[in-house]
Amino acid sequence: MDRPIYRILHLIFALGLAHALFLLGQEGVRAYELARERARLEEALRQAGARVARLEAEMKAAKDPAYLEALVRRLGFVRQEEILRRR
Repeated sequence: MDRPIYRILHLIFALGLAHALFLLGQEGVRAYELARERARLEEALRQAGARVARLEAEMKAAKDPAYLEALVRRLGFVRQEEILRRR
């Protein structure tokens, strides 16, 4: 076991093992970062879906004449035949 070739082979094996452990660690970090990015994107997608649903509900309400009248009245408008009185 004390031949010089065995020392070289042990050194090559140790370097290969160190390199493999380094690559394994890099993949672990990459997997962790990708999981965080995926969670962030899923949350953004959920928020975008909620916003789309809210906008669709607003579009549906905008087609309702009663909603439009209430919206205009909140802005202070009155009909032509109505009289505006201050409280």
